[in-house]
Amino acid sequence: MKTTHTLHFRQAGLTLIEILVSMVISLILMAGVLQIFQANKQSFLVQESLARIQENGRTAMRILADDLRMADFWGCRSQSISVTDNLNPGGTGYIDYLANGGISGTNGAGTTPDSITIEGARSDGITVTTAMPTTSAALLLTSGADLEQGDILLVTDCTQGDLVQITNANPATSDTVTHNTGGAVSPGNSTSSLSRIYDTEAMVFQARQTTYSIGTDAASGEPALFRAENGNAAVELVEGIQDMQIQYGELLNAVSGAMRYVDAGTAGLNMNQVQTIRLTLTVRSEATTVAIGGDGRLRRTFSNTISVRNRNP
Repeated sequence: MKTTHTLHFRQAGLTLIEILVSMVISLILMAGVLQIFQANKQSFLVQESLARIQENGRTAMRILADDLRMADFWGCRSQSISVTDNLNPGGTGYIDYLANGGISGTNGAGTTPDSITIEGARSDGITVTTAMPTTSAALLLTSGADLEQGDILLVTDCTQGDLVQITNANPATSDTVTHNTGGAVSPGNSTSSLSRIYDTEAMVFQARQTTYSIGTDAASGEPALFRAENGNAAVELVEGIQDMQIQYGELLNAVSGAMRYVDAGTAGLNMNQVQTIRLTLTVRSEATTVAIGGDGRLRRTFSNTISVRNRNP
């Protein structure tokens, strides 16, 4: 019987063509993976920038709205009550808290943002516990008052008021406020005598002048919302705030309620009749690769109309 032998050859490797084909397929797959990764990364950057813009815009608007609502607030004093300014007008850093009627601002030319300045008192009043024996006597207050030497105060009994500066070193510890002339504080008091003797019906409020503006962060170079208190250096509050535009709602007719919204500096604008403030903020992203065209930044506008509580029924 004849036997037939069949030879079987084992595969010893890949041909050059097979290697090239597999490399091309691998490169195509890798390119697809990289494209998906890049798209996901870009989507993440866009969503992160949008979230930060939303957070910064809401934070800035909340800070401004809360503060602007309290513009021209002077405790129980109405706008018709006389207030005596006992501060030294020739002293360093003197501020006329009564000059602007509680609200003033600047209208930025061209692309320059607006700014706004408000005067008023802190909302929490401090009760006078003992009647003053003389007009130059110290004010005795309830305990727990968060006061410091150099603070500017309004003392009022709803019929009259006085602006004074604290001259003693530890008013919070002693619950006593002196308002002498001279000393280490600036601008200081021009007189130690108030316009009247105040009794236990009077209250004391911390006076403040606050300016909000748009500036540039010195470290990052990014725009931000800044706040300056009582003539001190401005402090950054919220980053990414590129622009602030403000219009003032002036009451033209108390009977009909007619109003107009105009910029600061508009001819005929009476700031004492401003009852609402229309605020528009433009917030931009820090990232420069999240938008098509321009500088590659995302931007969003936030608007709000704020009622000045002290000037509305």
